[in-house]
Amino acid sequence: MHLIVTIVFTGSLFLYSTLHSNANQGEQKSKSSTPSIVSVQENPNNKLGLIYAVKKIEEASVLVKEEKISEAEKILLATKNLLTDFSNYHYDLYEVFKKQPKTISIGKIEKAHALDFARVRDQSTFLLARVYIVQNKLKEAVDLLVQIIKSQPGSELANEAYKLLQEIKFSDKS
Repeated sequence: MHLIVTIVFTGSLFLYSTLHSNANQGEQKSKSSTPSIVSVQENPNNKLGLIYAVKKIEEASVLVKEEKISEAEKILLATKNLLTDFSNYHYDLYEVFKKQPKTISIGKIEKAHALDFARVRDQSTFLLARVYIVQNKLKEAVDLLVQIIKSQPGSELANEAYKLLQEIKFSDKS
């Protein structure tokens, strides 16, 4: 089952599709060879997991489509803050574990989690910026879009964020 979550306005959240696809590949591998380990991040009921946060973004996206902008804003802001905290926590764990030879592999896992949470955070930040633009909170939108560009310079999402800065006439079109 391949599922791509569409973010309202533009862009899409590829991480859920990737994680979901990887989980299914793991299921296929476990049937044919050794059992696979499913990460706690892939459990949709785990409120500390990545998929749970993705589902909250999906929920907010539906609310935006239904023009329930204030409700969407609350969910997106809470989700963005949660994802920021979790990304930072995982990075802090990475910083600790990378220093010990016995825990370097654990550190690599924590770093990967930190990056995954940061990528999803930036997706929620982008959608929140779009919500702020609809609400005419342009200063707040600019702040969020610049955060995305700083977080992922050169990425597709950063390019979309910059285009949005141009659309709201914060930056000149080249």
